[in-house]
Amino acid sequence: MAGAAVGVVLLVIVLVIVLIIALAFIGWYISTSNAINRVNLKIDESLSSVEIMLRQRYDVLMQGKKIAEQYAQHEQRVFEGLRHLTQIPTNATVDQLNQAAISQEEVVKSFFALGEAYPELRSADLFNNLINQLSQQSQQYSASRRAVNGNITKLNNYVVSFPSSIICNSKGITKMDYIHEENINELKNIDMTMNF
Repeated sequence: MAGAAVGVVLLVIVLVIVLIIALAFIGWYISTSNAINRVNLKIDESLSSVEIMLRQRYDVLMQGKKIAEQYAQHEQRVFEGLRHLTQIPTNATVDQLNQAAISQEEVVKSFFALGEAYPELRSADLFNNLINQLSQQSQQYSASRRAVNGNITKLNNYVVSFPSSIICNSKGITKMDYIHEENINELKNIDMTMNF
């Protein structure tokens, strides 16, 4: 009888250990799953900020179109760039945001070049205001882009790290692309000292 009691006690101990391990695994799974969900929410939120920044820059560029029209006979290249700009769709993908940013960067460079080519334009208050707004928009866009990319890095770390990759796979989460860096070297070469 004593042997049977020891067997029952051992069975209970084994079951308790298995239960503790199972509860620890369930706790880890829920915790990691929630962390991944929070990172996804941060990515959505920061992508929204980038989308807003690109929309605002688009609006500033459209205002600049009016200024550039004064010099239309000389500068068709600015209008070409403006014609190719499209509105950023709501809930744009990273790919769509990258495409919008690239096309906007080309037009921003054209506006800076236009100011360099026509000194009388640089003295216009509207043009100076436009250049200041574009510079400010670019800084805000860069900050938003860094936030998105930081959050994407966190998510990508979960995707590629074991054992969190198991949870990501079960949720269908894959590595995300980053928002591309503006071509900083080209922007640095633009003469930004326009006698503001």
